[in-house]
This record gives sequence, structure tokens and C-alpha cells, in this order.
Amino acid sequence: MTTKLMDSLGMPYENTYYGNSEQTNSIELDSHNEVKRTWSEKKVEKLKAKYNITSLPFIKIIDDETEEELEFWSGFRPEKIKKWNSEI
Repeated sequence: MTTKLMDSLGMPYENTYYGNSEQTNSIELDSHNEVKRTWSEKKVEKLKAKYNITSLPFIKIIDDETEEELEFWSGFRPEKIKKWNSEI
């Protein structure tokens, strides 16, 4: 739902883990591929520990010029997406 809303608003984003845009690395906890599923579970644990999140998706707003982290949240938060889209 998050990416669908962002797409409908024309909002730019990267679907990455910790900004690594060099590879497709989305978290897939329900993957049929055991390697991908295990990798995803480990990444979720790291996110939980670092950001104290309880749900996915995990969204970070980063300033492209300074790479400063401006805000982060987890879960589907349409009000935050719309707020940041209006500020871009």
C-alpha cells in the first residue's frame, strides 16, 4: 500500500535496505526461497534493534544533498507520506 500511494503521488523513493541502491534487496518474509527468507528475517531483526520498529514497511526520509535522516516510521502511514510529498 505504501509504494502504491507513493507511485500514485509521483513521489520518488528507493526500495532498498539501508539505502543500498546497488542491488534489489527488499525484505520478503514470506519468500519461498529459504535464503531470501532467512536474509529478510535477519534484516528485520537489525531494523527492530536499531529503530525500535514493530511493523513493516520501514520508511526513512533522507535529504538527498546532505544525506541527513529527516524522519523515519514503520507501517502504512498515508498522512506522513502525503506530508512529505507536499514538502518535496
